[in-house]
Amino acid sequence: MDPCVRSTARALPKGWALCTSVTLGCLAWTLATGALLGLKSALPALGVDVLPLQLLHPLHTLGVVSFLEAGVLSLFAIAMHRNGARCSVPPSWSAAVIGTFVASGAGAIVMGRGSGLEYTPWPLALTALPVVVLAAMGWDAWRGLGRLSARAPEGAWLLLVGLCLTPLGLIERIAGAGYDDASRALMVEWHALDTVFAGFNTSLYGLGILLTAPPGRRPRGLVLYGVATFALLSTFGHHHYVSAQPHVLKMIAFGASMLGVVSFIRHVRALRGVLHMPVTGTSGALIGTGALWTLYAVGSGVVLAVPHVNLILHGTHAIVAHSMGAVIGVNVAIVLGALLDASPGGGERAAVHRLSLWFNIILALIVLDLLAAGVVKGVMRIEGTHHDYQPVIRSILAPLPLLGVALAGVIGCLSVRIARGIRVRAGPVTRVETAGVPS
Repeated sequence: MDPCVRSTARALPKGWALCTSVTLGCLAWTLATGALLGLKSALPALGVDVLPLQLLHPLHTLGVVSFLEAGVLSLFAIAMHRNGARCSVPPSWSAAVIGTFVASGAGAIVMGRGSGLEYTPWPLALTALPVVVLAAMGWDAWRGLGRLSARAPEGAWLLLVGLCLTPLGLIERIAGAGYDDASRALMVEWHALDTVFAGFNTSLYGLGILLTAPPGRRPRGLVLYGVATFALLSTFGHHHYVSAQPHVLKMIAFGASMLGVVSFIRHVRALRGVLHMPVTGTSGALIGTGALWTLYAVGSGVVLAVPHVNLILHGTHAIVAHSMGAVIGVNVAIVLGALLDASPGGGERAAVHRLSLWFNIILALIVLDLLAAGVVKGVMRIEGTHHDYQPVIRSILAPLPLLGVALAGVIGCLSVRIARGIRVRAGPVTRVETAGVPS
């Protein structure tokens, strides 16, 4: 075996193969159901009896949530192992719990025994499984905070905050399902979902820093952390300004959303830094991809939170475009980039860079197509009816199925390169690369 490959294998924890297999399986699930959703958006009558949207949407949502959690677990196991921190629950056990959650949730949805809720379609009792896994990772991150902070303080704290927010958001979502008052239930749902996905994003950002930053990177100022926390916990009210929320909450949400401009400016600076960095490892292009799409996600989020824009575009494909740019362009890029660097068989930097370029081009075309459909729908529905704008929307979305399949193919090629590394047996770590922490 090549010395470099042997060194990489020693940096992989026990159970890494199962964690990565579950992550790639959830990703394949999400891509397949997403491609079918793209096809149904252009041809809604296709296969309506065999695979209706009422079944396809919940299965896709289950895949998205499961992939994000499995991706966090895979990267978390690597970060903990490389920095000499211990996991109280073996990663392979946590991966098995996530696999059980996916299989049980999918079976219940297919049999018509799901929750019927839009973003948590599985039986609500099953939420205990991902919550337990996330809570265990959060406990381990707290116990190993010293070792992780020696590598990158900012990454360590972002990881810990994300692992706290995600299970709290899932628990809040379950609690909100019991409210009889529709307005209150909707407010709780929005806040819970914002918390869940913000938690996943924050965790992956922290893990990305821990796995790529040089040791001892300085954290950002406490003032900026305070602004970010306020914005994170207060922006749920911008989801629909015309809903039956107290006016004061809408104003707080607007102000918190506009603070995203601060984040946008900082990400512009960060992206410029990434573009001037020398490309190292197989994930260099994907790290740049994550920075680029973070800029889009933050910028589009600020624009969509402006009341007059929100009124026109809320509930349209423009919101889907924002979500896809954030989840695929940022989260998928971070997970794939980190796993490619960890995979002994994920080399061939030039090939990975070409795939990353196609990843960006195809995703940009998908986002532009969805944005166009969203703007047209938002404008036409002001004075028209569903029957007026729906044929136009279908014609705009006609390229979406082909683009979805193409993107799935590119991500599939990157996943295959990661899967090659699963065959390499992980051995014990021989050196802890932290600053100020003894081996």
